[in-house]
Amino acid sequence: MPLTDTQIEQFYRDGYIVAPRLVPEPSIDAVVAEEKKIPAVPGGGWTAKIFDFDKPLVDVPLHRLLIEPAIVSAVEQIFDAPARLYYGMVAIVPAHGGKGLEWHQDNMYDLVQGRALNVFIACCDITPDKAILWVAPGSHRLGVQESLTTEGHRVARPPANGQPLPGLKKCDVIIFDRNLLHHSKRNDTPDHRYAYAAQYMEEKSRDPNGRRHTKPLVTDLAALWRQHNLPPRP
Repeated sequence: MPLTDTQIEQFYRDGYIVAPRLVPEPSIDAVVAEEKKIPAVPGGGWTAKIFDFDKPLVDVPLHRLLIEPAIVSAVEQIFDAPARLYYGMVAIVPAHGGKGLEWHQDNMYDLVQGRALNVFIACCDITPDKAILWVAPGSHRLGVQESLTTEGHRVARPPANGQPLPGLKKCDVIIFDRNLLHHSKRNDTPDHRYAYAAQYMEEKSRDPNGRRHTKPLVTDLAALWRQHNLPPRP
């Protein structure tokens, strides 16, 4: 099992954990090769490439981390239940002043009832000046906070205990609760910041209207990709 009992306890207490070197480097390198094909303008806004659940065989090499065994095992350890996919997104913050998102909770966008989390995967070394992720420990226990919509994004009041991560190495991941307040600042380095955000929910989670989600279980997507010999080996 990739996580210890202490790490799982920390996740439920603080709302997040850092799992060093969780993803094998060849898997990261394969995704970065695809990410570098996506145009990113230095100093511009962050660039996203979102997994299309209606076209699950499109851009599979870019989204291969959604079924990465160590990630899925860690998520299912936390849930103590099978994981259902919710969202997948490449997140590139351009060099020379590119900016991430303001303080927000993922549940401000789409509320998931039940356990749900985000796995932020460092696809390069991410230093404090390279749009590092900021978190507010324990904020997941406050429920969904009030927010405003600014330029299409949800923005929450900055928390009093917000703090930056000290840095992430390539292949590190931060796993955090969907209600955890988080954000990232500018990328003041000469290199783009490459990352991937994979979101999961436990199998029995429901939408705001109480309906069961119909997005695939991780095992179902993995089976579909294997059927089509996807993704290619890194």
